[in-house]
Amino acid sequence: MSTAAKLNQNPLTDKKFLNAFVDGVIKTMSIMADTQVKPTNPKVEKQFEPKGEVAGLVGMVAGNMKGTLTISYTKNAIFKIIENMLGEIYTELSIEVTDAVGELTNQIYGSAKTTLNQIGYHFEMAIPTVIHGRFTISQYHSGTT
Repeated sequence: MSTAAKLNQNPLTDKKFLNAFVDGVIKTMSIMADTQVKPTNPKVEKQFEPKGEVAGLVGMVAGNMKGTLTISYTKNAIFKIIENMLGEIYTELSIEVTDAVGELTNQIYGSAKTTLNQIGYHFEMAIPTVIHGRFTISQYHSGTT
């Protein structure tokens, strides 16, 4: 499939596109946090609902395709992941926890981006943002989530 065709289709209908992120999570968690991930089937949501109290976000741009990768964690999950990463126990959201979420988001996006660029998407580099506490992510588009 040509690059132009990839950029004009809905990427969520491309199994290779979705699997790049699933594989990125599996690889990153295994390597960085000695954590084994058991993914379920990806699903399309009408509106993203945060699944936890902290999330990493990274903007994704490839040609005219724009989107945001969002990975949210419950406090207990991220505390266990960080304990596996650093050998330190955290019980509160702190700068160290948000830094770790940012690094995990960066690693997951980097892994997915490498795979996607090899199959013709050409995503650009991006810097992650981390949000925590009670948050809502509002969409100002009619695109797929």
